[in-house]
Amino acid sequence: MTSDSRITRARVPSGVFAALAVGLVAAAGWGIGPLTAHGAGGDVPRTGACTTTISGPHTGTLDLAAPGTTTCLKNATQNGAITVSSGAALSVIDSTVTGAITSTSSAPFTMCNSKTIRGAISVASSKGFVLIGDGGDGALPCPGNGIDGAVTLNQNTGGVELGGNTTAAVTISGNLAPTQGTPMEDAATEIEGNHIGGKLTCSGNTPAPTNDGHPNTVPNAREGQTCANGTF
Repeated sequence: MTSDSRITRARVPSGVFAALAVGLVAAAGWGIGPLTAHGAGGDVPRTGACTTTISGPHTGTLDLAAPGTTTCLKNATQNGAITVSSGAALSVIDSTVTGAITSTSSAPFTMCNSKTIRGAISVASSKGFVLIGDGGDGALPCPGNGIDGAVTLNQNTGGVELGGNTTAAVTISGNLAPTQGTPMEDAATEIEGNHIGGKLTCSGNTPAPTNDGHPNTVPNAREGQTCANGTF
């Protein structure tokens, strides 16, 4: 584990992440207003500059709780569950995590081109943008993930995108898009282009989720809001 002030770049165009270094919210400001960066190309992940970088093999659980810090897994093999809280941010790029990832932090969350082994993902109460794959819509350079477990996204208020992933059951509830869907690309809860092996459940999201023209593959039950539609 090393200290690293660089932006996460693995397999991601440097121009996008370079934008993160400009105008980032200060550590004390994670909880003040939506942290999604808006622009013509859609949302930009705002996990920001890495204060700690983990690459290669790492064994042991990670408890990330220092407010205003960003831990980046880049080309890492993490053997142990990860818990994120208290305003800490996590970025997982080109990495494998054995174990669950659970975030209750107000900070943003990013996961691209990675996978979990025996690991569900739960992100709740984030006031920053939550990005777990971009669905291949071209708006975001964030390839989807292989998630060996359920995905639960609950009561996030900075924007949510779950796109292009292969996963088990998905539950999307109580998420509030920061501009409540205007414009849709920058502010809706987007569930797009995923292969979901179990049940897809949506409830209480404002506005209702969109697939942005990229339907999800759900061989089992769909329930709630727009997600109940067989073509969603």
